Amino acid sequence: MWNHNIHFHNYLLGQLPTKIDRALDVGCGLGLFTWKLAQRAEVVDALDVDNAILEEALNQHNGSNIYYKHADFLKIDLPEDSYDAVVSIASLHHMDLEAALKKMKLLLRPSGRLLILGLYRETNIFDYMYSVISIPLNLIYLNWHRRATLTSTTVAPTRPAKLSFNHIRSVANTLIPGFKLQRHLFWRYSLIWQKR
Repeated sequence: MWNHNIHFHNYLLGQLPTKIDRALDVGCGLGLFTWKLAQRAEVVDALDVDNAILEEALNQHNGSNIYYKHADFLKIDLPEDSYDAVVSIASLHHMDLEAALKKMKLLLRPSGRLLILGLYRETNIFDYMYSVISIPLNLIYLNWHRRATLTSTTVAPTRPAKLSFNHIRSVANTLIPGFKLQRHLFWRYSLIWQKR
């Protein structure tokens, strides 16, 4: 199975220690990364606002240490300083960026890691250069992985990104200084931050 988000799963996992205690997957979707995260974490809490998506996640990617919850991340009450990793894949642009980053920061334990794979709105030449390169590569990867692509009758809702890469950097600078922000192919960026 391949898509633009799955392409970066190994990159994100590579930002974590091989074993952690507790992780949170915000906007878990169909749960594939949640399941991969559960191979490293003792406990994974996985949130999504879509019930149908969560039911599919339970069917496809369940585990004894995975706890799927139907919840809005910004509204659910979660204990502060309780996660070694907080992960958000293609879900942050569905939320208020500042509110989400503040909450993620509070939920992390000291030395905990924030891993974000997100979408940004193209606004400058660098953004468009990555897009131009991504178009033919997208076709190649789709063709290459076509036989391995699993189809699901349930599809997570999508929304175009509203915030630019530079705006995301500006907000992160204020709230979580010391982060690593990087543009990627396939219209994605990563933001990695470790709490001190």
